Amino acid sequence: MYDVLVPVDTDEERAGHQAEYVASLPSATESVRATVLYVTPREEYSDGPRDFEEVDSAVAAADALDAAGVSLDRAAAVGTVSREIIDHADEIDADQIVMGGRKRSGVAKVLVGSSTQDVIYSTERPVVVTG
Repeated sequence: MYDVLVPVDTDEERAGHQAEYVASLPSATESVRATVLYVTPREEYSDGPRDFEEVDSAVAAADALDAAGVSLDRAAAVGTVSREIIDHADEIDADQIVMGGRKRSGVAKVLVGSSTQDVIYSTERPVVVTG
């Protein structure tokens, strides 16, 4: 089984692109297991952790993968986003991490957000950045 971690934020369009990419992997329905992960950022934890089902983007990504016939798990965590993503990738021994990119100001963050950049620089696992 080829394990793919799909950490999503609250942007449904980005999460949709991530799900589309995973569903397009060769033999996705037979050999890919995706884990859709939503991390409640530590700074938002004062309102309490968000359950997976409360995050529309996470639900939409999971539903799209399910509809495409990809085996999947749903997960939620609380903490520093990039650290939780890396820890979860290690926990499931992910073969790949599929992040959603976004435009940011600043030269280093033109195509990716800070969490995506942190993950890319902090893991030895392959990281794919979708639109």
